[in-house]
Amino acid sequence: MRSIRSWLVICVAAAVAVAVIAVLWVRNRGSIGSPSATTPVILISIDTLRSDHLPAYGYKGVETPNIDALRADSILYSRAYSHTPLTLPSHITLLTGMLPADSGVRDNMGYRLENSIPTLPELLKKNGYETGAAVSAFVLRHETLISRGFDFYDDEVEPMGGANVLGRIQREGGETVRAAQKWLDGRGAKPFFFFLHLYDPHTPYTPPEPYKSRYRSDYDGEIAYADSVIGQLLEDLKRKGIYDKALIVLLSDHGEGLNEHGEEEHGFFLYREDIQVPLIVKLPGSRRGGATVKTPVQLADVFPTILERTATPPPKSGHRVGQSLLSFIDGDGPSRPIYAETYYARFHFGWSDIHSLIEGNDHYIHGPIPELYDLAADPGETKNGIDQNRRTYVKLRTAIAPLVKAAEAPTSVDPDTAAKLAALGYIGSTVQTSTGEALPDPKTMLPTFLEIRRASTLFHGENKDDYPEALRITEKLLAANGKITDLWDLKSKILWAMGKREESMEAAKEGLRHVPGAIALLFDVANTGLALKDLDTAQQHAEIAAKTEPGQAHEILSRIWLLRGNPEKAAQEAKLAMQTVQDPTKELMILGSIEMDRQNFKKALEYYDQALVHVKRKDPPKLQNLHLNRGDAFARLERPNDAEREFRAEIADFPTDPRAYSSLIILLVTNRRSDEATKLVFEAIKASPEPHTYVVVAETLKAIGDDRGALFWTYQGQQKFPNDDELRRLPKRLAEATRLLQTRVN
Repeated sequence: MRSIRSWLVICVAAAVAVAVIAVLWVRNRGSIGSPSATTPVILISIDTLRSDHLPAYGYKGVETPNIDALRADSILYSRAYSHTPLTLPSHITLLTGMLPADSGVRDNMGYRLENSIPTLPELLKKNGYETGAAVSAFVLRHETLISRGFDFYDDEVEPMGGANVLGRIQREGGETVRAAQKWLDGRGAKPFFFFLHLYDPHTPYTPPEPYKSRYRSDYDGEIAYADSVIGQLLEDLKRKGIYDKALIVLLSDHGEGLNEHGEEEHGFFLYREDIQVPLIVKLPGSRRGGATVKTPVQLADVFPTILERTATPPPKSGHRVGQSLLSFIDGDGPSRPIYAETYYARFHFGWSDIHSLIEGNDHYIHGPIPELYDLAADPGETKNGIDQNRRTYVKLRTAIAPLVKAAEAPTSVDPDTAAKLAALGYIGSTVQTSTGEALPDPKTMLPTFLEIRRASTLFHGENKDDYPEALRITEKLLAANGKITDLWDLKSKILWAMGKREESMEAAKEGLRHVPGAIALLFDVANTGLALKDLDTAQQHAEIAAKTEPGQAHEILSRIWLLRGNPEKAAQEAKLAMQTVQDPTKELMILGSIEMDRQNFKKALEYYDQALVHVKRKDPPKLQNLHLNRGDAFARLERPNDAEREFRAEIADFPTDPRAYSSLIILLVTNRRSDEATKLVFEAIKASPEPHTYVVVAETLKAIGDDRGALFWTYQGQQKFPNDDELRRLPKRLAEATRLLQTRVN
């Protein structure tokens, strides 16, 4: 009996204990906890991610198990809005808490953050935090000064040049997360803030397998891939013991049109699909995990939220509209009007800017053709309700007026640069338009925009036969509107790809006459001038471009001085470029070439070794000429085994380029391995049976004294390509080489 009574006492005590624990657990989950200056903070931005394409928001078309698991531990904001559908200004808002009009950054290109505006990482650093970031897109490069306050800022993304289009200069999310993990591995006891930016749902939609095959929509496939990358990071945080105690904010900078209102991508419009974004906040200890907030919130609220949770003093100056997201958690926060804007159509096409205001379920879009939508009754925004609700229209039109602030076009330049442009003849109208000027509504210009997209798609496709049609469309559009900077840039690049190099330069110059200071056109002229050996023209335009994009401009100037035969100036410019670029690979290659010309082969190899370190971080880890140049340096240092390894590595990475074959053939013959050299000749021809390959092979054989072999391959090439000018001139060049050799011997 006593044992039964004892057992009952134990059971009651256990039940009481369980109840107490349950109460404490509920209280813990119900509270948000106290701010702490030791809380780790991870801010994750998945670029171009629509909230209504996530299962956490009810979407059934894609699986995102990692984001779903994070959501279970987090507070979900079902109606979060961006202030602009453009990557750079939206992220500036996240890191400063300021609207684009107040930060001064209104577009992806041509703007920099003012040094006087305090940033989130700067404020956290003052509060004892270490700060790091890894980004996946060129538009967030550190030259925009978005990197201010970060101890570590990895933006190793390919720079503009060649056929690159601004929005398509990106790196795979997995590579960016690996850079993040490497930084996180080195963290000690200090609290840290890390900003991770992924670009994978952005165009072009090219999800890797198995996601491409798994989903009918490539956009959804990229979302699934981004989820897998997020999973890698979250698992790493859990292994390190960081996840549970961290504040994690996952969001997007803007949405994507997906043709719902005629726009495939983003930038032109401010419909719900363009500005409504996912927003998930995980508090330390997963407090309030699973909660949902339906009150409309905005990305400007993220800045004060992180400051509050980390007990970081807010800045004393600057206009900010946000408030802590946690003030809305119990539905107690006030309903506020949320403002958004886009000047993309105005800056790039000379069409009207667009502004919007969301108040409750009313969404007013302010433009030449105003629109009003009821987001509750018409979430797809298919019926303009202005005529049916004039009172709301007038109220919101009045409310938005003080928020609409004029914007300077990014092509505006300082007086010194303006004088240089004028000296080059670029005096004319620009896309900068007058306040109050009647401009077309972007909605009415969709047919023109779709034609622009068609021309761009034809050019960036794999079929070179489409180039003439792309050029025809481009010229037709320019005849109608010569202010469209992007079209002059496209025309220049099409002409270059068609082999019309002089015309390519003239197209870029003509574009600059219409839009002086356009950075893409300045680089078009500089790069084309460099290729055409018009060094004066290349230098003039690169020097102007250095005002806006110093890293790339100084790299071009370095190559110009190299061609001018001034290695000291070339090295100086390369080192200037290295001060402002995150990835100094090109500059290191130039410095290596300078040392090779000086016959300082050991020093050259040091530069090439440094370049190799950076290249190994890329995906795929290869760069044309790197192994070729390293092999040349090893050969001159009389290290034939190392030289052979490098030449073969270049051939493996770039099998259709005959230059590495040539270098390896000479090395093999020098080391009395003629049979292997002969075999390599046939491999080169097989890998790239093009006219230039025959020329390189013939000249290589001539250089090693095999005149018969040189004549044989010259004849073979001429038989296969009878109309090729380079092969036609080859016998004369070989004869000239013989004459020069005889002259030196005599």
